[in-house]
Amino acid sequence: MVPSHVVAERVDEVDEDTVRLAEDMYRMFREGDLEFFDRLDPEIDWRVTDTFRKGGDLHGVSEVIDHLEAINEDFEGHPEPEEFIPAGDRVLVLGTWRGRARQTGVQVEARFAHLGRWRDGRLVDFSNYIDSAKVLRALEGPRGT
Repeated sequence: MVPSHVVAERVDEVDEDTVRLAEDMYRMFREGDLEFFDRLDPEIDWRVTDTFRKGGDLHGVSEVIDHLEAINEDFEGHPEPEEFIPAGDRVLVLGTWRGRARQTGVQVEARFAHLGRWRDGRLVDFSNYIDSAKVLRALEGPRGT
C-alpha cells in the first residue's frame, strides 16, 4: 500500500529520462557511489520485507541507510537489474540479486521486482519484492544433505 502523502503529491511522469535515472541509480549503487543517496528524496518511503534486519516500511534517507548498512553487514552482493519497464507513474525493475552471506559463505540468487517513483529527479517511493526466505536461509549456513 502506498502511503497517502505519496499519492497526494505529484510524481514525475515516466519517460525515457526517468528510466535512465533508474538505470543510473542501479549503476551508482553497484559501484558504491555515495551520490546514490543524493538521488533519494529526503522523505522517501522505502518498503522491504520486515524479515530483513532493519527492514519494513521505512521513511527517510537515514532509515534507508540503516537498512542498507545492516544488509551489507550480512551480505556481500548487489541487485543485477535485467529489465526496466515503464509502468504508469513508476518504473518496474526485474532482475536477480546475487550475494554471499558473510558469516556462512553461502551463495544466494533470488529474483526480484522493484517498483520506484520519482519526483524532480529524486526517488520518492520504492518497493522491493524478493524471495526473502531464500535470502535468509543463506544466513543459516549450508543445508544438510
